[in-house]
Amino acid sequence: MAAELDLSHALTVLRRGWRTMALTAVVAVVLSAVLSGPTFITPRYRSSATVFPVNLTSYSIETRTDQLLQLLESNSIRDSLVQRFDLARHYDIDITRPPGRFYLDAEYHDRVEIGKTRFESVQIEVTDEDPQLARDMVQEILRQTDLLARRLQREKSYELLAISEREMTIAKRKLDSVETRLDRLRRETGLLNYDAQTEEVTRGYLRMQSGGASAAAREEARALLKALGEKGGEFRQLTELSTIFRDNYVARLNEVEKARTDVNKVLTYTNVVGYPEVADKKVFPVRWLIVLISTASALFLAYVLLALRHRP
Repeated sequence: MAAELDLSHALTVLRRGWRTMALTAVVAVVLSAVLSGPTFITPRYRSSATVFPVNLTSYSIETRTDQLLQLLESNSIRDSLVQRFDLARHYDIDITRPPGRFYLDAEYHDRVEIGKTRFESVQIEVTDEDPQLARDMVQEILRQTDLLARRLQREKSYELLAISEREMTIAKRKLDSVETRLDRLRRETGLLNYDAQTEEVTRGYLRMQSGGASAAAREEARALLKALGEKGGEFRQLTELSTIFRDNYVARLNEVEKARTDVNKVLTYTNVVGYPEVADKKVFPVRWLIVLISTASALFLAYVLLALRHRP
């Protein structure tokens, strides 16, 4: 049969040392309450924002929320905040000597938390000793995110604009070449509209032959018919090419205008559903938890020492 659990020694230790343990508990409570106060541990405050991504285009299988997370966690945004708020001095970190940058980056990521919620939104939390600074940093993160997303979007738009302008220039050159040849043919032959002029000149010339038209009128009609016969095919082909090239030029022009609009447009890329506020209640340290853990640890240590002292 298994040996019965004997608690007599434990009870004896508690009976003999309850005064010591009570004193230990009181001292632990007092010391932990004092040492966890603002005199020894500066309180920290938290400001947060909840946002949804908008106006973002996915480049692969990632969601727009994942893309927004990548933007928020970029080094450029971190460096912008470090510079704007002089975080190296604020965190009391010397970045002029290694590994100062490492410590600064670690402190930044310890105080700035960015994560995705179960509703596919993104939550940004900043903790700092200054509640106003924590709120301002959240707002600056959102502003820098818009600037970064806008810069990336404009880089692509500039590339598309350059391509569209080049294609428009080529289309314009083709159209000008055809129009120049058509203008020369119009001046030399008097041709304006191949189909309409062919029908009207032929009908008029036949009436002149049967009527009493003057020799000059018949000669003019004959010359126009000759021009239609010699240059009409080229004129008609150039006219059709002019129509095609003009439509192509207009299409390229529309693409250029669209690309210019994309370059110049100013969009925001986050919908803020939870705005950052200046906190009036600290989130660190949690004094009751510190007191509880400290007191429990002190009592356990006191019990162990008393048990060793009264060992049978």
